[in-house]
Amino acid sequence: MPFTFSIREALKFGWAQTKAHSKVVFQVVLSLFALQVAQAIVQATLPNTLIGWLAVAALVIAQIVMGIGLTLISLKIAKGQQVSYNDAFPPAKLCWQYLAASVLAGFITVLGLILLIIPGIYLALRFSMVRYAVLEGAGITGSIKKSGKITDGVKWQLLGFIIVISLINIVGAMVFMVGLLVTIPVTMIAYAHVYEKLDAHHHKA
Repeated sequence: MPFTFSIREALKFGWAQTKAHSKVVFQVVLSLFALQVAQAIVQATLPNTLIGWLAVAALVIAQIVMGIGLTLISLKIAKGQQVSYNDAFPPAKLCWQYLAASVLAGFITVLGLILLIIPGIYLALRFSMVRYAVLEGAGITGSIKKSGKITDGVKWQLLGFIIVISLINIVGAMVFMVGLLVTIPVTMIAYAHVYEKLDAHHHKA
């Protein structure tokens, strides 16, 4: 019987763990929103200036780093590990590997989309777990290979899961964007939980 995972169970896990770790999770999410607001202010008040460009670049880098940190926090929560606000600032080496693996997976997916839509979707699902694999130390090419292995046989489920969490975040954005403060961590932790399920199954197989 092929391995399956429950979308409902993953979302319930995401909701429960978001509440359990609400202090750290919301601190990081609010920090990310604050950085976005600061970027908008700088762009409005210092347009077409060197200081403005440098400030925007620094804010964008900070957002990228904290975005990776939030992904790391979601993974640690899914693994049952302790988390703190400091986890929002991963080591530089891990950030570079994360970005490189994401770009490589994205490039391969785009090539698939250029060929045909179906191959592109297939590759997007195949590499949908790259970011978690690289955060666990799989390396750049190793994370590509690992994602391909653990997503084998569950791509239709993954497609349904990604559609569901995308719709949840769209609803969150519609609630004056405030809903995203809740839906983003819930869906990210749910996503990390699915990764853990797939990875555990792969090790047992």
